[in-house]
Amino acid sequence: MTKLLEQAIEQLRELPAENQDAAAEALFVHMTSGNGGYHLTDEQVREVKRIQRNLHTGKTRLATKREMTALWKSCGL
Repeated sequence: MTKLLEQAIEQLRELPAENQDAAAEALFVHMTSGNGGYHLTDEQVREVKRIQRNLHTGKTRLATKREMTALWKSCGL
């Protein structure tokens, strides 16, 4: 096992069980996919399409650079 993987697992042990399971699922997806890429579930694809529709129709919008800067600043980043 590489040092990086060992470090990641050590950090995962500190997370709640739900987060540990999500990380394990992501790792299994990575290991079983032929190209190592992640594929969206059908539900995730539907959500992306919904967001795209909302952006296209003006129902929602992306944050401006100024808004993102303010957000990161408020998070201490």
